[in-house]
Amino acid sequence: MRRVLVLQSASPDVARWQQRCMASVRDWAEGRGFAYRLLGDELFEQVPQWYMAKVRGRMPIAADLGRLQWAKRILHEGFDWVLWLDADVLVFAPAAFTPNLGQDCVFGQEHWVQPKAPGSKQWRVRKNIHNAFAGFPDHCVVLPFLTDLILRMMQRVDPDHIAPQMMGPKLLSSLHSLASFEHLPEVGALSPEVLMDIAGDQPASGALDALCLHQSRPLVAANLCGSLFDALGDDTREAEQRMERVMNRLLGCFGGLSHPGDLGP
Repeated sequence: MRRVLVLQSASPDVARWQQRCMASVRDWAEGRGFAYRLLGDELFEQVPQWYMAKVRGRMPIAADLGRLQWAKRILHEGFDWVLWLDADVLVFAPAAFTPNLGQDCVFGQEHWVQPKAPGSKQWRVRKNIHNAFAGFPDHCVVLPFLTDLILRMMQRVDPDHIAPQMMGPKLLSSLHSLASFEHLPEVGALSPEVLMDIAGDQPASGALDALCLHQSRPLVAANLCGSLFDALGDDTREAEQRMERVMNRLLGCFGGLSHPGDLGP
């Protein structure tokens, strides 16, 4: 039987909605018979100091490297697979989330929905490979390659021109066009416009319809994009209430989300 470990990292004072996300991942892991490990700041203990100096406090960019270093470390402990999920990923259809753990690494795939112009109701949908979900098997050749590539890129880049997703989705999507990584369309990411539609307390914008139209498989888990949390409300309380509403409705999609009608009440 394969030994699989699910890995996450978060500070101890994360918001309640993120705690719910992490609990959904932990419960899913336990239901599958996988080990689970939660890291705090030790996620960054192997990241070189020069790298940390360059990211200038932009910790998601440091985490792009830290998760790879920890995956390698855990595989050396004797596990056959390491699955990483960001702390703001919600597994809302756990019974339908059955990733095929073959011989190759695997990543999530997002359909990122955003207006074609400010205030527009026409939507641009970008398909990206993302690392909010990433899985690596033992003896994975991609894992050391990605680790080395990120270090080399960071050594060369001007710290004033480091894009937020440079070492994550941007890099993986670029490599995917050449290498065709294994990926899971059912583990996606929800833009603020899609989240607002799911919350359902305002007239629908069409963003959720655009997402569903492009999904090749029903979503069973999604990155709720905590870095864009402020876009959900004018203040923290409003944004938190809206996010809770989003999560409650997603958790009603027992078989996954492929149509707005799949959402819970």
